Amino acid sequence: MQFFNSTNKENSLYHDCLNLCGILSTDTTTLPITDFTRSANEALKLTSQLIWQNTGEWSFDDSNYTTLPSATTTLVASQRDYQIPSYTQMIERLEVLDANGDWQKVTPFDKGMTKTSLEELYSTTGLPEYYDMVGNSIKLYPSPDATNCTLTNGLRLYLSRGVDEFVVSDTTKEPGFLKDFHRMVSLNCALDWAMPKGLSIISSLQNQISAMKDNIAKFYGGRDKDLKTCIIPRYKLYK
Repeated sequence: MQFFNSTNKENSLYHDCLNLCGILSTDTTTLPITDFTRSANEALKLTSQLIWQNTGEWSFDDSNYTTLPSATTTLVASQRDYQIPSYTQMIERLEVLDANGDWQKVTPFDKGMTKTSLEELYSTTGLPEYYDMVGNSIKLYPSPDATNCTLTNGLRLYLSRGVDEFVVSDTTKEPGFLKDFHRMVSLNCALDWAMPKGLSIISSLQNQISAMKDNIAKFYGGRDKDLKTCIIPRYKLYK
C-alpha cells in the first residue's frame, strides 16, 4: 500500500489506519497526517528490525533506495580511524584496494584474541588485514600506506542500512519490504492512536500485529531453507 493516496483510498496506508480506528476516510483532523507520519516511521523501524532478526543468510535492504548497500571512501596514508556512514545498521563486509587494484577482504578483529595492544601488533603501516568497530568508526590494522594500497576510493564497506523514512508530503511511496506485510505500518499507527485513549479496539489491533509478526518471522526465517548450514572459523590465532 502507498503512504497517502487520496484518490484510491483502498491503496493508502493512512486511510487504512483511519478505517482501523473507526475514523471516516474524509476526516483528516482526528488523526493528523503529521502524527501518522511519526508513527509510520517507528513502524518501519520495528518491522525492519523484525525482518533482520529472521533473515538468516539473507540481507534485507529497504527497496526505496536506488543505490546498492555499499559505500566507498578514500584511504589516507597512516590513518587508522574511518567514520562509517550514519545510516549504517550493520557492517557485512569490509574491503581495501591493494596496490595492484584488487579488492582484499579485511577481517573483523576480536580484541579478546590477544593480550597485546593492537597498536603494538600493527605499528608498521601496510595493507590492512583486520578492522575493529569502535563507536561510529572503524580502525584498520595495520594502517594503510601508499606502497601496499590504492588510496583513492580504496576502502569499500558493504552494509545494512536503516529504513528510508516517510515524510509528511509523501503520496505514492511504499514501505521498502514485501507488500504482504505493508499493513504492519497502518496497524501500528492505529495502535499508537488508540492506546492513549484506552479504546476497545486495542486488543484487536494487538492480536493482528502479533499474527503478522509471526507471519513475517515464518516468511523471512524460511527464505534460506535451501542453504546448507556450514561452520566457518571467523578468526585465526596470531601473535
